[in-house]
Amino acid sequence: MKYSISALARKTGLSIHTLRFYEKEGLLRHVERTDSGRRMYGEASLGCLLGVLCLKQAGMTLPQIKAFFDKTTQGATSLPHRLEMMKEARMQLRKRMEDIMQGMQLVDFFINGTTKAIEAAKTGNDPDEVFPFITLAGIVDFPFLKDSSGKLEPALSSIQD
Repeated sequence: MKYSISALARKTGLSIHTLRFYEKEGLLRHVERTDSGRRMYGEASLGCLLGVLCLKQAGMTLPQIKAFFDKTTQGATSLPHRLEMMKEARMQLRKRMEDIMQGMQLVDFFINGTTKAIEAAKTGNDPDEVFPFITLAGIVDFPFLKDSSGKLEPALSSIQD
């Protein structure tokens, strides 16, 4: 099956501008042209585009994806390098996952603390005493520590129930 650029945009949910950009950057390959110069995309182009989207989802940047695709044209000799690229992508995803999990812990901390503060207020108690991290005075005594690189990290022992 052949797709025009607008049909491919509808099929993938990407804009025509994005498809043209991917082609210009060497990411969208196997693009054919009609006699009048209109772009036509076949199954190979669609497969290539789906590969770009999958690698983006895996956290790779567009330059990294292009480098990966360029390596594939070298055949089996580039397999070790492609393997390393995928291992690096996995490592980056794991880091993002850790960051998300820390963010989830912090959000859960605030949800639990705020819920307790609301219950305290309903019973006539001081919500700031129940949850002293965000008070009328602002954020105080916040449970964060600096790690060895100076980055603020939640003091996990203080934010777990």
